[in-house]
Amino acid sequence: MLAVVGALPQPVLAAPAADPAVQAEIDDLKRTIDALQTRIQLLEARTGGAGPITAGPARRPDPVEVVAPPREMAQPRQILAPAPGPGRDTVGDEITGVARPGTAPPPNDPDLKGFIPIPGTQTMVKLGGFAKVNAIYDLDPAGNTDKFVTSTIPMDGRDHANANLGAEATRFSFEVRRPSSMGPLRFYLENDFYGGSGSLAFRLRQAHGQVGNTYAGYGYSAFMDPDALPETLDDEGPGGEAFVRLVSIRQLWRINPDLSATVSIEDPSSDIALSAGRTAAQGAPDLSLALRYGKAWGHVQLSGVMRNVGYTSAASDDAAFGYGLSLSGLVHVGGDFVMAGFTWGDGIGRYFNDISGKGYDAVIAPDGAVRTLQAYGGYLGYTRHWSPRWRSSLVGGGLVLDRDPLLAPTAFRSSAYLAGNLIWAASPSFTVGVEALHGRHELQNGRSADATRLQVSLKYDFVR
Repeated sequence: MLAVVGALPQPVLAAPAADPAVQAEIDDLKRTIDALQTRIQLLEARTGGAGPITAGPARRPDPVEVVAPPREMAQPRQILAPAPGPGRDTVGDEITGVARPGTAPPPNDPDLKGFIPIPGTQTMVKLGGFAKVNAIYDLDPAGNTDKFVTSTIPMDGRDHANANLGAEATRFSFEVRRPSSMGPLRFYLENDFYGGSGSLAFRLRQAHGQVGNTYAGYGYSAFMDPDALPETLDDEGPGGEAFVRLVSIRQLWRINPDLSATVSIEDPSSDIALSAGRTAAQGAPDLSLALRYGKAWGHVQLSGVMRNVGYTSAASDDAAFGYGLSLSGLVHVGGDFVMAGFTWGDGIGRYFNDISGKGYDAVIAPDGAVRTLQAYGGYLGYTRHWSPRWRSSLVGGGLVLDRDPLLAPTAFRSSAYLAGNLIWAASPSFTVGVEALHGRHELQNGRSADATRLQVSLKYDFVR
């Protein structure tokens, strides 16, 4: 080892330095070399005098197989550009499960955090979800005690209050991502516990897969715009918003960095009130089309749906053409958000949050002919960020169903929804909020009723 030090180029120390500072640096260097030589001699003595170390060819380390994470994980913004829009977290989280061109990341997780690689593969998985408890106090009879469904507000409810605690909104999700020869692959599974009437029961919310831009499974209809839904602690939201989950097969296109399109073939369901001996029938699947324009400021979406609504029986059958249009969007204003949506159509009761599944797509005339019902509704919401941890939302909306003499006098005519809240994001994983809600329900015969609800929600996110 001394040979190595001896081989090092030695500074010339014989000549006196003209500058005292330079001479001091030379003296320090000499002391350092002397100290190194002493340490090397001690090391050789401990190892039995192995002799001087001579220089030789550098040895390469043994090759190590490194399994790189999928590119869409390691560099999501390069592979999945453009960015999904303004970052946005919501208590109800209807954002994560949305199908996006190229399986792009959602606005509430643009960097795809929390994914765990499976060793030896390019597959990554993420376990997500949250625990949520709603403490509800109704000042008036509200019908549904877990969600504020304005179409269930009773007309003849006695004037009494009601308290309720529920954890049905608690949610679990499982997501898989990996590259494939056809493009990035994504599988998403999600459930909550709203499957029982007044009790905790498992309910499937979403289960779908997507390879590149081809999607198949159970999830949001392409006709709706989950990214533009307002934030409420209430798990229902405005009755006038387009909201339905169903099975579909769809193709998405990224036309340019700002514009995308979707064509979706969706599971049909004729939502008609039927008499004995008649069953719902549909001669074709629903067809939804959507066009979306998005920039850093937000997005605007125009969507449409075409339907075949009908029935069959031993004596007769008939069907009618149904259609709908929806315009929605979200705008980022400074640190705040403005979101809105308006939907109108004939025979699309199934697609409205307040009346889906209640038989308001169409009515059947005495001669057996199907007559579609016109409906329109919408909402407007504003989210104000008071500070990084405090925010509020104000949401209003309404829904109107056509008057028709074939509808029962006690059938739905219209509803209105108003909500205001204050939310504290105490930490990335823990959120607390308080909300006041007011709703109105009107029948075809003109009778109406109102209800007011107070709600406190506590939410703990599993992965943040």
